Amino acid sequence: MLEKMLIHVPHASLYIPEEYIPDYDLEVLSHEMLVMTDWYCNELFDCEAEMVAMQVSRLVCDVERFRDDKDESMSRLGMGLYYTKSSDKKVFRRFSEEKREEILTRYYDPHHGRLAAAVAERLKTHGECLIIDGHSFYPVPLPYELDREDNRPDICIGTDDFHTPKALVEKWVDYLKGCGLSVKINSPFAGALVPMEYYMRDARVGSVMIEVNRRLYIDEKGQKTSDFDRVKKVLNDMILMAE
Repeated sequence: MLEKMLIHVPHASLYIPEEYIPDYDLEVLSHEMLVMTDWYCNELFDCEAEMVAMQVSRLVCDVERFRDDKDESMSRLGMGLYYTKSSDKKVFRRFSEEKREEILTRYYDPHHGRLAAAVAERLKTHGECLIIDGHSFYPVPLPYELDREDNRPDICIGTDDFHTPKALVEKWVDYLKGCGLSVKINSPFAGALVPMEYYMRDARVGSVMIEVNRRLYIDEKGQKTSDFDRVKKVLNDMILMAE
């Protein structure tokens, strides 16, 4: 099954190209890098399956947003694919239509092209594909977040009614509870990424999101804790259950 699987990690990069740095309020940027980055998710979700990871920080380009701001609810908060506002709802980046188009061409479209091509290859070779969308989340709700529930789980599993295998989710929930972890479905975050070419069109493409509470593996400064390896093993064993 690992050959049929793709690990998608869109928010772990800390890289901001030098030419874009003058566009930001640097004091706010430092805070946003800390709270908005999915720290070490490229390591947490690293297994034998192929990984498609975003090259630049989500603060440059968020590939989990819709391409057109008209379709993206977060764009109303200044947090579409081209962020102009911070997690505290403050302006921290100057908007430039020219640079937005440049970022679409340099980062957004190529990333989605890589993801779609990897899905197509698995459909051609194996007849099916399962995307695991790997994320982390802040232990308490950030000001911009819609879900204000303070009692956040250790693990959130995001699902899609059309693309997420229900039996797999049930298996994962039982497994996580057996590991002594709390788990919620679609809370505090919901959904699962599917390339638009296949979304609601091709049931051979499965997708499920795994969100890990940061308190499990890093401290408030973004440094790994002694539990990092244990959490990584839990996630890897969980992913292997999809075989």
